[in-house]
Amino acid sequence: MDAHDVVALVPELMLVLAAIVLLLVDPLLPRDGRRGLSWLGVAPCVTAIVVTWWTRDEVATYFNGAVVNDRFAVYFKILLLAVAIVAMLLSEKHLHLHDRLLSDYYALVLFTTVGMMVMVAAIDLVTFFVGLELMALSSYILAGFFRYDSKSIEASLKYFLTGSFASVFLLLGMALLYGTTGATSYYAIGDAIAAGDAPESVMVLAVVTLLAGFAYKVAAAPFHNWAPDVYQGSPTPAAAFLSVAPKIAVFATIIRFLTHMLSQQNDIWAPLFIVIAIGTMLIGATMAIVQTDLKRMLAYSSIAHVGYLLLALAAEGYADVSFGKAAILYYLAAYAFMNMGAFGVLVHLANRADFDYSLEKVSGIYRRYPWTAGIMTLFMLSLAGIPPTAGFFAKFYLFAAVVNSGLAWLAVIGVLFSLVSAFYYLRVIVYMYMRDPDTELEELNGRSVDLGAGLGLAALAVVALGIFPGPVLDNAQDAVHKMFTGPQPEAVQEADAAPGAAVAP
Repeated sequence: MDAHDVVALVPELMLVLAAIVLLLVDPLLPRDGRRGLSWLGVAPCVTAIVVTWWTRDEVATYFNGAVVNDRFAVYFKILLLAVAIVAMLLSEKHLHLHDRLLSDYYALVLFTTVGMMVMVAAIDLVTFFVGLELMALSSYILAGFFRYDSKSIEASLKYFLTGSFASVFLLLGMALLYGTTGATSYYAIGDAIAAGDAPESVMVLAVVTLLAGFAYKVAAAPFHNWAPDVYQGSPTPAAAFLSVAPKIAVFATIIRFLTHMLSQQNDIWAPLFIVIAIGTMLIGATMAIVQTDLKRMLAYSSIAHVGYLLLALAAEGYADVSFGKAAILYYLAAYAFMNMGAFGVLVHLANRADFDYSLEKVSGIYRRYPWTAGIMTLFMLSLAGIPPTAGFFAKFYLFAAVVNSGLAWLAVIGVLFSLVSAFYYLRVIVYMYMRDPDTELEELNGRSVDLGAGLGLAALAVVALGIFPGPVLDNAQDAVHKMFTGPQPEAVQEADAAPGAAVAP
């Protein structure tokens, strides 16, 4: 390791340093003087975004080819940092009302983000797994952050158990890849597989176990059962973060795996993705209809959205349509902000002492909280895919990519499930505007600048991505086209001589 390697990790090191500062400062503050700690987490994230964007054109590998800085990694790092900012802004008021205003929470969000940033930049199996476990362990603690709440502890335990199973499947798949190729580098593994060095039976088992592990991580069917319980039991701001951020990092990793290592095995994973996608959409869309708890409804809703994303991955196996990957990148950006925004509104409504996240509790809130109802309407319409919101364009580009790959019938199935999902999103709007409240609505317990800023950023992103989808979609396509594809032989020698040196994609 040399100075070039350290410089490459400046954004991640900034977040780690900020997390350490938060942990050290917290005990020194009086109990009533901990307000505003979220901004100590937001500030380094903003700075990290600037630094990451500044280095977007420097394509280079670091730590002897363990991580890479390319447009693909830059896109996802910025998206993950933006999600972390919104998550921390949504959290402070909620933590304060539950007497859990501790810097530990913000430190955990930062550590989780660092793990995900390592995952999206990793081009080595060992590095990927280190980032994965940093993300996972921090996420388990976030889910159980309300340690005096039995539901929160239950959520953390279930998340830990299912996450451990997922890690076992991923480790088994990676062990099979290493055992048959003798390499941990994505590109070396891909070259060995292309050369026919890996037995077909071993590759089938490796692909199946890897897909099972990733399916656990993104809550795809039939490994989805943990998600509703975890999201319902977790602190609502943590549920907002966990419902989107890990999915973003895992889908980025899946794209790298399929592109660099498993592109020759598309006859194995493409049909599996189709089956998993259809099952995931079916379970997510139908189960969300019968939910009366809004957190569980959003959990099943997120499962359905995973199904839509898997459609595009399946399409990539039948036709090399780079627009499909770009559509996934755009969809993840749109989904992140509209889903976090919906959870953020629930955080705001939870300031009412009688709010229990049931559908009935949003009845008639337009009369007392018109702005709250209005912004929730925006997020529900976007999740349903109603134009001109970000959700509409996200689904349009995704289904268009599936059609362009020659799987129009699969796109039709996705559209039909999307129409089914519109029911439970629009039902929330009907309750807010057309139902009378059962009881007199309580006044919300104070206002929060942080919460307002978080909701405002999420709403602004949803509107901007809907009205001006071009810039983000262009960056997504640029990220896919300029994804690092491995050094040439002479570049390998140069990288070995000078780790961190730029190499030609």
